Amino acid sequence: MALQAIGNILANPKMLDIFRQHGVDVDHPALCKMQAHIYKSKTAKEIQIAGGGAKYIVFDSLSLWEGKKKLSSTFDRWDPGMQDNQKEAQHIKSNAMSITKSMINRPKKIVMYGKPGTGKTALALAMMHYLRMNGKTTMFVSSTELVSLFWQSYKYKDAQDRKEKVLDAMQSVDVLVLDDLGTEGGVNSDKPVQKDVQQALEQIATARYDTDHNRVAKSTIVTTNNTPDELSIIYNGKLISRLLPHSLAYRFDFSDFRDLRE
Repeated sequence: MALQAIGNILANPKMLDIFRQHGVDVDHPALCKMQAHIYKSKTAKEIQIAGGGAKYIVFDSLSLWEGKKKLSSTFDRWDPGMQDNQKEAQHIKSNAMSITKSMINRPKKIVMYGKPGTGKTALALAMMHYLRMNGKTTMFVSSTELVSLFWQSYKYKDAQDRKEKVLDAMQSVDVLVLDDLGTEGGVNSDKPVQKDVQQALEQIATARYDTDHNRVAKSTIVTTNNTPDELSIIYNGKLISRLLPHSLAYRFDFSDFRDLRE
């Protein structure tokens, strides 16, 4: 029945228009590929999670990928053997897997920091993938692409509309991966766009935190080339306090790893 319903939607131009009006990017090539995979696999779980459910499609369409290139990773693909310090890499992977399993029932804030090319984004994507396959909505936002969207929104109405949708989604998605935090300059930049981005991040961080009960409401995974102390200089204290974890158990230090990019 679910497959038949999806087929009816895809074959009905009026239904597609309704989906477009609600922000679903039904013309996106990745979505077409996703739907083809759904029909091929014919499993109820993948119909719901890989794209059959409207809520998953919406967050997918609003994700911001650097260079417009969608990335993916799993724990199986994150290989500690690629690092010289294999023992520490295995320790980080094991901790990430354990914490991710607990995030199914209790949201958490995670930060991964260290030099570029050390596997931070790949591990964050693996966590995101695991949580998605366990029923959580997920969204990936590159900080550099977010700044670019802000720049475009100053000139173009359609970019302004998309920016508002992206920011709303960042507040409500179950699992948000915020990649390369710090690249946009923060409060120390003299460019208005960076200050606007920081204000938006403050609102997002506040929305993802339950201030009434002093606990995390939605999971946020941050990757950055800066240390938490450096981020405290780049941004104001309120943002960092609500965006980054206070517990060292949820801070993953990649500083001793080497750049794996060729």
